[in-house]
Amino acid sequence: MKLKILFLGENWFGSCARACAYALRRLDCEVRDIDGQTFFPQVRRLGSRMALRLLERRLIREFNDIILDVASTFRPDLLLAFKGPQVEVGILQSLREQKIALYNYYPDTSAFAHGALLERSLPEYDCVFYTKRFWDRDVQSRIRLRASMFVPHGYDPEVHYSWPLSERDTRQYGHDVGVIGTHTPHKEDLLTELLTMMPNADLRIWGNLWAERCRSPLLKRYIVGSPLLGSDYAKALQAIRINLAIMSGVASGASQGDETTTRTFEIPACGTFMLHERSHEVLDLYEEGKEIACFGSAAELSENIVYYLGHTDEREVIAGAGRRRCVPAYAYDNRMAEILKWHYDHCGQEETPERLPAILR
Repeated sequence: MKLKILFLGENWFGSCARACAYALRRLDCEVRDIDGQTFFPQVRRLGSRMALRLLERRLIREFNDIILDVASTFRPDLLLAFKGPQVEVGILQSLREQKIALYNYYPDTSAFAHGALLERSLPEYDCVFYTKRFWDRDVQSRIRLRASMFVPHGYDPEVHYSWPLSERDTRQYGHDVGVIGTHTPHKEDLLTELLTMMPNADLRIWGNLWAERCRSPLLKRYIVGSPLLGSDYAKALQAIRINLAIMSGVASGASQGDETTTRTFEIPACGTFMLHERSHEVLDLYEEGKEIACFGSAAELSENIVYYLGHTDEREVIAGAGRRRCVPAYAYDNRMAEILKWHYDHCGQEETPERLPAILR
């Protein structure tokens, strides 16, 4: 009998949540997913955002009602929420009364930047699996979790691999240096400092909020704006000669900035060259100078860009080694397997060979 999982998370192609749900299916689990974006659409215009805010409480209530309805018919063994910012405490308590194990895979830097509902609900999960090593310390200083475990980000083997590139792809994305990710002040400050040293850099920036929030006049002409998703994202990573993995910086409610991101795994998985902000965490994952390159300042970033643009063969060797390190070890299949193993080790259910996914036997 297959393990039945009720999964809460976005289901668009390229999302980390979808990657987790499909990894669980590949691990021979029966997965029913509820996509929160069908209840909480991503809108851009001010009027639309205001209207959505007026409806927010009603939409949250309806979303949680659907969770209960699906659970009553699907009858899952466990619920896995991908962050789950709209999940109510009462719903989790009702599911626990039905003997459903409750888990949260938390991808962000701070637990306290997404509203009070999430802060109240996290203690209700049987285990919270977090992706930043310092996250647990930050959270446990303010709220008490039942259990917690570090499970890093990963890559999606259905998205992050070497796609064939057309001439159009190369024209659109083929730049010396690329940054793909949501705007943060830390990223803006670092790139502004870089451009004071390299004013003629062939740089492009894609991602949410750059057009709206970037204040640096130096950066504005390099901003393409819209985010790249799914296969477009993977193709851009391949076409860009040097992909920068810049951390987000310190978020509200966090004691420090992140040391790895999803790009830490997605860039090497696509077989392309990564220049990553140096951290203890990334150096536990890859060997600097052999599998990735790193920088610790804008000056070092500038020096490495100049060096690696002039050493194509070395860049390609490093990219290949990085991919071999990453694939398949850092796939979401293995991350989800860690969560399933925790479940089997702690849930008290009887294990049978048929019920245990092959990767865990």
